[in-house]
Amino acid sequence: MSDVPRGWAVTPSTGVPTVAFGNQKGGTGKTTATINSAGALATRGHDVLAIDLDPQADMTKGLGLGPGDDADPSNPKNDLPNLLVTDDSNLLDVLVDNPRTHDTALSEILVEADEYDHLNFDLVPSHKDMGLARDWMDDANARLSLKQALEVLIDDGHEYDFVLVDCPPDLSVLTDAAFIAAQNVFLAAQTQATSRDALDDLWDQLESIETNQGIDIAIVGLLANMYRSDGQSRKFLEAFDDSWASMAPVFRLPMRVAIQRAWDNGMDVFQWEDANDQTVERELFSEVAATLERAFERTEVEA
Repeated sequence: MSDVPRGWAVTPSTGVPTVAFGNQKGGTGKTTATINSAGALATRGHDVLAIDLDPQADMTKGLGLGPGDDADPSNPKNDLPNLLVTDDSNLLDVLVDNPRTHDTALSEILVEADEYDHLNFDLVPSHKDMGLARDWMDDANARLSLKQALEVLIDDGHEYDFVLVDCPPDLSVLTDAAFIAAQNVFLAAQTQATSRDALDDLWDQLESIETNQGIDIAIVGLLANMYRSDGQSRKFLEAFDDSWASMAPVFRLPMRVAIQRAWDNGMDVFQWEDANDQTVERELFSEVAATLERAFERTEVEA
């Protein structure tokens, strides 16, 4: 990646490098990219916060803090709490000013990595109540709620080198809130026509946010997920390169089992030790992490 320029990312209002992982289409690998990019950055010595803004809560589940696995009594997820159903304050309370919500700060719902052996970075989990967010975040100021919550978190002394946000698979108010807070977007797509069309729609949405909010938004990378060595994948990868490579690197992730096995056990690929070779996955996400460092002009932290 030596030909990639340095410092093309945007510094958000908190001063902390922040990236929203998004695509309006589901199943593109954005949660995989978020979890394993966070794991790679943490492995490289950075303090990382990951935020699960998706009401489907795939990142929270993928890190073992959702429902257990009834089909596999030995699964380590079964020994972890299900944070999606807690009666305590949750992310909806942070984002929404509603008579039915509590006045809550991000610091109150933060799960720190040292609370659980399997976590590689801090996490703001999603919650079952997040399904109400789209209906309750019904004014323009709601789109600023995550930005404002992160500003408070950093002002209160929580120090992070990177913040990564997993967006919902749509262009809802929640996704807008993530893009406004981060001002940097990492795209995830499958090498097929529907993903390319979704990226075109997302690009229109980013331009609209820039205009309405008076901010700049940078593209910091694109993950071409489930890449196959066939004509269709090559065709659409060429299209991705034509459209996006001038802005940021395009990464190819082939179909691999190690990431799914790590997910099944509630970990990123840097924490999960699989019986199979994980070199491809670890090298790819280490490249992603190095690119994010370069985009924000940060360096790997020596252990």
